[in-house]
Amino acid sequence: MLKLEIKINKQSTYPLDYHFRGERLAMRPLYDKLIAKLAKELSFKYKIGKAYIGLIHTLVFCALHIQTKKIIVEFVPRREFKNPRIIKSKKFQKARWAQYVELKGLSDIDGELIDWIRFSYE
Repeated sequence: MLKLEIKINKQSTYPLDYHFRGERLAMRPLYDKLIAKLAKELSFKYKIGKAYIGLIHTLVFCALHIQTKKIIVEFVPRREFKNPRIIKSKKFQKARWAQYVELKGLSDIDGELIDWIRFSYE
């Protein structure tokens, strides 16, 4: 398992391992692959709460919701992307949308997803 040194924001209220307890541990390799891909391109810290693992630059630009059989990736771009992979999209600011994608396997971590997250990073 690859160990990345990503700092944890002081506003975090839970440890990272909290999200990989019990059956959720099966999602750890998928999570590790996503984080490794993102860390090659983007500089971020973790902001870990009870319900999500946030990736923070200036603001939280991506939140990961770890479940037992999938990871829900929430990203917040300045424009709404239209794509069948996006399971939910909601406008929450004048020019920000919260959009959600399910990751169930390694093949779901592709250039399209990374581009959407990168777009949210700005």
